[in-house]
Amino acid sequence: MLPITGVFRPKSIGVKYSMSASREKKSRQDLAAQGVTDPKKIREAEEKAKARKTNTLYGVIAGVFVLAAALLLVYNSGVLQRNATAVTINGEKYTVGQVEYFYANVKSNILNSGYASLYGVDTSKSLDDQVMSDTAKTLMQVEDEGDVTWGQFLRDYAVDQLTTVVLTAKEAEANGMGADDHTEEEVANTMTQVESYAKQNGYSTKDYLKLIYGKSMTVGTFKEMVKLTDIASHYQSHYAEELSYTTADLEAYYQENQSTFDVADYESLYFKGTADSTTDADGNTVAATDEENAAAKAQAESDAAAVLARVQAGESLEDVAKDYESATFSHTESGSNSGDDMGTWLFDSARVDGDSTVITTDSGSRVLVFHSAGRQDYATKDVRHILFMVNKNDLDSTSETYDADLQARQDEAKAKAEDALAQWKAGDATEDSFAALANELSEDGGSNTNGGLYTEIYKGQMVTEFNDWCFDSSRQAGDTGIIYNENTGYHVMYFVGDDIPYWQVQVDSALRSRDTSAWLEELLASATVEQGSGMKNLA
Repeated sequence: MLPITGVFRPKSIGVKYSMSASREKKSRQDLAAQGVTDPKKIREAEEKAKARKTNTLYGVIAGVFVLAAALLLVYNSGVLQRNATAVTINGEKYTVGQVEYFYANVKSNILNSGYASLYGVDTSKSLDDQVMSDTAKTLMQVEDEGDVTWGQFLRDYAVDQLTTVVLTAKEAEANGMGADDHTEEEVANTMTQVESYAKQNGYSTKDYLKLIYGKSMTVGTFKEMVKLTDIASHYQSHYAEELSYTTADLEAYYQENQSTFDVADYESLYFKGTADSTTDADGNTVAATDEENAAAKAQAESDAAAVLARVQAGESLEDVAKDYESATFSHTESGSNSGDDMGTWLFDSARVDGDSTVITTDSGSRVLVFHSAGRQDYATKDVRHILFMVNKNDLDSTSETYDADLQARQDEAKAKAEDALAQWKAGDATEDSFAALANELSEDGGSNTNGGLYTEIYKGQMVTEFNDWCFDSSRQAGDTGIIYNENTGYHVMYFVGDDIPYWQVQVDSALRSRDTSAWLEELLASATVEQGSGMKNLA
């Protein structure tokens, strides 16, 4: 069997297991109590738990006896599964293949995410024989206090996904927002993608879909689910966009969830408190002994204490760090509250600029110097741009003429950018005329139908050159210019002006997510959902 070199990732919606800001904080506290303390790993695992855009690979069962082989031929064809009802939603029956569309994704998200060990999943064993750990239930927002197997969780999750899509699509159609030209284009583009992946790996489209999703999947079912999901996804976006909040709403939600949105500016010097492994004469890795780890921890604590004393005597942490080559110095300007001892200290309301301390864990000791904490009040930016890309995909990087060929294309894009700016200046030189020119000339597919406009841009959102131009302290409404980024190309810029503070952007987004989730949860709760015999065919 050939390896899968390209993987199709269908869109999926559904938010039953996503977390609100307050629940995220509680989740991290629960995880800490369970011994999972690495905030980066926790956050990454949370994000992976939310992702549902991957898929999986299924093998084919073979028989030994002639009769069994014949029966298996029929079974593997998917005929029996396709005729079995997997789920009934409000009296309407849905097939195994329709559930497989979502099941394959949620299953692969667990098994192939790289976080299976943190979730406590043993990929070599049956998922129906493995009970979810408290850590996994916390990450996945499973509220059932009893035993829940991974197999049951994934099947239920897939059913919830299908139910959410079905009900949302019906809402869309009821409000005159069913399938349109965009939907048909999405289906066509998706099929082109799938057919390409299938061809690359030596499969027919039909067999490739069965390989990825399961034996009950057909081309017709797949197209149907892509179409249905696209309708649901667009209507969900429409619903979220139609929500509106006052400044008072934003302020109230911020005050209720302050720790979620506040960031801290601080310096850190970290001393590793564990000993490194070694290698024996045969090249085998030898783990550090308990005695070696204890010595490393003691040394880290001693070094951290010495550094703290110097900082509190008036030296800067950055300068002191130069005397400790093995330690790691960093200056974080927008650090979030991890909910651990470090977060508790940084976000204590009593903190003042220059405060310092040492935070010690089993893994090491960290010297902290606090500067400030609070919400991000800086104004976001509204900008229009016209992009001229530098296409280098078809250039041979090993060619002797590569540099010259690339330079020629860069020069060409630059000339186009300069001509566009000159053309605009020779005309009305208004924002409207810039927008019209962006629609005509820009190669940015994300903005060349709305006048090249991006609103509520926050720091770090765009490529470095774009970001630096927008957030230049001297920038004024109506400013223009040309910037270059090696990955994107030449941008003709038009500065529209300041927009709302970034913290309001964050809170507005959180409220839309919360309220959209609540709406979807209500749809789910109002539905009558029954799992049928076909569910046993989900493996």
